[in-house]
Amino acid sequence: MGRAYALPEKSSASRLPPPAYDGKNQTSLPHVGPGMGVFAVNDEPPVDSSNWLHHALVGLDRLTRIPSSVLALAIVVVSALVGGTWYVFTGTLLISLLMGGAYLVAIVADWIWLAGLPKRHISFGPVEPPLLGLGGVRLFIAFLPLIGWTVGWTGTGCVLLGMSLHLLLSALVLYATGVEPFRLGTTPIELFTSKLPAGKRVRLVQISDLHVERLTRRERQLIQQVNELNADYVLLTGDYLNFSYVGEAQAIADARQVLGALKAREGIFATRGTHQVDPNALLPVLFEGLPIRWLRSEHVTARRNGFQIAFAGASCTRKPAIDVPAVRKALAGVPAEAFTVLLYHTPELVSEAAAGGADLYLSGHTHGGQIRLPLYGALFTATDTGKRYEMGRYDTHHLTLYVSRGVGMEGRAAPRARFLCPPEIVCVDVKGTADKT
Repeated sequence: MGRAYALPEKSSASRLPPPAYDGKNQTSLPHVGPGMGVFAVNDEPPVDSSNWLHHALVGLDRLTRIPSSVLALAIVVVSALVGGTWYVFTGTLLISLLMGGAYLVAIVADWIWLAGLPKRHISFGPVEPPLLGLGGVRLFIAFLPLIGWTVGWTGTGCVLLGMSLHLLLSALVLYATGVEPFRLGTTPIELFTSKLPAGKRVRLVQISDLHVERLTRRERQLIQQVNELNADYVLLTGDYLNFSYVGEAQAIADARQVLGALKAREGIFATRGTHQVDPNALLPVLFEGLPIRWLRSEHVTARRNGFQIAFAGASCTRKPAIDVPAVRKALAGVPAEAFTVLLYHTPELVSEAAAGGADLYLSGHTHGGQIRLPLYGALFTATDTGKRYEMGRYDTHHLTLYVSRGVGMEGRAAPRARFLCPPEIVCVDVKGTADKT
């Protein structure tokens, strides 16, 4: 059974402390709470040199060192460049002032909005990297109407197009950062199996990629929705803190409040996410004193009246030489008659899960792409399987794989945004079909 915690309405922190853990080996994590010691981080594999996303997020963090005065000067210079370019093409001072001014007003509005996200208790990422990214997009928008000018558009038409595109982008930014990240939904799934007697049902609720920075209304909504589902088992598939806050005491305390408030009738099982976000040192700190069983290359078989259900879990390093044996070990010895659930953070080990006898494979990691395009879907998934298993349900290899879009968002320099990819809780109802006789 879960343990209830009272959640504070707001965190007093509005500025970001420097992260205490950068994905590399370090000697300790902070002491958090009574009875919690210091855990050494000495068994993590190094970050793969081919993991471009990790290196990009860490590298782009350097942009946060840009002084505000330099950033402001750069914005003024670029705005002048926009206006000057339009003057060269049109020879009209008014058009150049309007186009340069539109860029300046739009990017300053972006800056004000991004800087205010922590104060509004929406998200807690850095301002500079997403602001510079938006600056590049807005520069493209500022020059795009020049194509119209070259084919005979009026100056008024060009100005209206440019301003309309700036306004559209502003609306998308407001929605992607302030609205969709809080559209937490529950995705219902029904599975039928002959491993349970007809009429029996087991409800499994999966939560993945919490990526807690601070407590927000999303985390409070998560607790309420999960507990209202009245799950038999709650299953956690990794990445509990945001990458910017691994090892940071306030984030750990807030994550513990979320985890401690979850309720399940029979039990809560968890596995580790990527080792940069969930170092082995962190999970004992997160889980100590909570009714959560951390599965490390092992399984637990629950014997209920008339059937068995097994939960297997393996830690994720995204290194096949480590993880494939770990998954095999987790599934080894599971009773053939047990309905078997594998918890592993990424969807990359489907073949191994099937070979080990898993009936249901729950994963996350992809965030569903977090930013998706109509018709195309995820821009990238940060997995070796690419778009093959980007999100949702896949019935393959004689098992069901579900790839959760997750709850939180990527950290470090990544924008705290979701588009066409709202956060989700996954509710799996496993229903029996076996003849009772």
